[in-house]
Amino acid sequence: MYTWEIWNLRNSWTHGKEAIIKGNELRWIPEYISSFKAYRATMHSLPSSPQPRHWTVPLPGQFRLDVDAAFDANSKCYGLGAAIRDNTGSLIIAGVWSGQQASSVGMAELMVMKAGLQMPKDYGQSSLIVFCDAINEVAKLQWNALPANEDGIVLSDIKQLASTLNVVSFNCFPRICNGVAHCLARNALHRLNSEFWLDDFQPSWLVTVLQANLHAS
Repeated sequence: MYTWEIWNLRNSWTHGKEAIIKGNELRWIPEYISSFKAYRATMHSLPSSPQPRHWTVPLPGQFRLDVDAAFDANSKCYGLGAAIRDNTGSLIIAGVWSGQQASSVGMAELMVMKAGLQMPKDYGQSSLIVFCDAINEVAKLQWNALPANEDGIVLSDIKQLASTLNVVSFNCFPRICNGVAHCLARNALHRLNSEFWLDDFQPSWLVTVLQANLHAS
C-alpha cells in the first residue's frame, strides 16, 4: 500500500498536480524528495569539478571514516566494513560486522554508518569526515522529520552518535574510491563474527588493500 501511495504522489508531483498525503506515516515523503533533490543539486552545482577518481587523505588534524555494506538479496545476509585513517593515510582502526536480517541494501548502508561512527566514539578520534557511496542514504541524513519506520530508528541513532562527535560532514563519493571499505564489507559477508584491527596489527590482506588504495591516490 505504501508503495502504491508513493507512486501516486510521485505522479502528482511529476505532472504538476496537487499531492494529497493520506496518513501521518507518509508525511516524511515530501521532505525526503525535497532533501534528495537539494543534495543532488549540490552535487551538480559545480559542473567544472570532476568526480574524484581516487581516495584522498583528510586535512591535518582530521580523520576520515570510509564505510560500505555488502548485501545478499536472497539470504538477507549483510557484511559491513569501516576504516578510519589519518591525514597520512595510515590506518587508525578498521572493523567488520556481519548479520542475517537486513531488510534492504539501503538499510545495510545505514547500519554501517552507525557502526562506523561507534568506532571513534570508543577509540577517541575527533574531527571526523564520513564517506560512503550510497547517495540515497546520505540524502536521508538531511531530513528533519524522520519516518516512523526502521530507517527512522537507525537515522536517529546516526544523528545522535554524530552529535556526540565532531563530525564535519557526511559525503558521497564513487565506489571506485571506496576500495578499502568495500573489501572489508565483502570480507565481513563471509564471517560469523565482528572483528577489529588497530594500526599496530593488521592481517596481510588488509595491508595489501590499504597500500594499493593509498598508492592509487
